[in-house]
Amino acid sequence: MKFFDFTDPFFAPVWIRVCVVAVCVLWGLFELATGQVVWAVVFFGMGALSGWRFCVNDYDRDTDG
Repeated sequence: MKFFDFTDPFFAPVWIRVCVVAVCVLWGLFELATGQVVWAVVFFGMGALSGWRFCVNDYDRDTDG
């Protein structure tokens, strides 16, 4: 079971990909500021994984138009 389907056409616009990564990283910073280190590491990891996968996928190839 996938957590995120990074090849979904929903993620084709750049602004959506940037927002997903930014929300993960910002939430990780929030968790770190409140002292929840484990959750901060989880959200930083999700942000890093998402950012890497969004850079690797070729969304131009997957569009129908």
